[in-house]
Amino acid sequence: MAAGQGIAALAAVLAASGNEGMVPAVAVVVVSLAVALLAARAAVVLVRRAFVAPVGALVAAVACAVLAVTPRGVITIPASAVLGAGVGIAAPRVDDVERRTGVLAALAGVVEIVVLRVVAGPIAALWWAVVLVVVLTAATTIRAPRHGARLGRTGVAFVTVAAVLAGGLVAWVGGNDPTVEWFGHVITHGDRSKPMVALTFDDGPDDPFTLEVSQILDAHGVKGTFFEVGKAIDARPDIVRALQADGQLVGNHSYHHDYWRWLDPWYPELDRTQAAFARGTGQCPAFFRPPHGQRTPFMLARVRDRGMHAVTWDVSAQDWSETDGTVVARNIVDRARPGSIILLHDGLDGNVGADRSVLRTALPLILDGLRAKGLQPVRLDQLLGLPGYLDRC
Repeated sequence: MAAGQGIAALAAVLAASGNEGMVPAVAVVVVSLAVALLAARAAVVLVRRAFVAPVGALVAAVACAVLAVTPRGVITIPASAVLGAGVGIAAPRVDDVERRTGVLAALAGVVEIVVLRVVAGPIAALWWAVVLVVVLTAATTIRAPRHGARLGRTGVAFVTVAAVLAGGLVAWVGGNDPTVEWFGHVITHGDRSKPMVALTFDDGPDDPFTLEVSQILDAHGVKGTFFEVGKAIDARPDIVRALQADGQLVGNHSYHHDYWRWLDPWYPELDRTQAAFARGTGQCPAFFRPPHGQRTPFMLARVRDRGMHAVTWDVSAQDWSETDGTVVARNIVDRARPGSIILLHDGLDGNVGADRSVLRTALPLILDGLRAKGLQPVRLDQLLGLPGYLDRC
């Protein structure tokens, strides 16, 4: 029976949540379940050694943690493969006498997870899946013979690959998901009890769109926060000074805004961009946004040592790739709630002169939609109740 309920933990895939349409959601769930079942079957065939069952439980727990913090999508599929491998590694041999009760227990476990998903939410359902795997591991360990057979090379390879994939998932999600704090503290939103949001704009300054965005904000009586790229600050410090003179807040968004310097454990990008601010404006921001939201524990430690705050976001409409401003606006307004930090782009990768006409279309619609929802856009320092600039550079 424990084996059946443990296998039911594969239904944790059903607990993943997302904002996509019905067809993509069903496709992801079906593929993920199939992958989980195949991985579990492979593990049962190749491993089947009780002494590695705790490794399976740990691998499955990691997969559930990933499913809990990431939106349903591409990442759900490898997470499901790791979940299946973990459950299969933890599973005991099932003899003929137990197969019927095992099937009934598996069905009961699936029902438990689905009911918890509906009644208590995805986190509760995924925690219950972890409990089922732990019970499965305990049953496997207790029933195992004292002197079991050794694990063959194929089994060792399978368990090793599963553990490495689990570790890879942790590294990827911890370093890339904007709402996860596994590698250190990041601010993802403000006070949920107050009807305020922060509009933040990345990758500028851009000519002419940064100042056009500022003018649109002014026309609606609001201020925003602009996370600027160091190389663009050096190219057009006049735009940054104009933003500050207009009452907009500016923040640090790295110097090069590339895809690999964030891995440098010394992360000189932070100080280099602060130096660009000091040269161009005489003030240094207190807020830092990692490029693409990617960060390491070393980067976050350096941000903290500088007396700064790392800020990500909880609402995005991927306006760097979406070309329809009405779609961008609708997605932002639909997802915004009190305390949200909204990600938009007045530039692209710090390339001065990038075409951001999509934002020029979307921003007035966003501002009108937020007002209709009773949400007031404010600067990030006002939303968070923290100073926007350091006392000295």
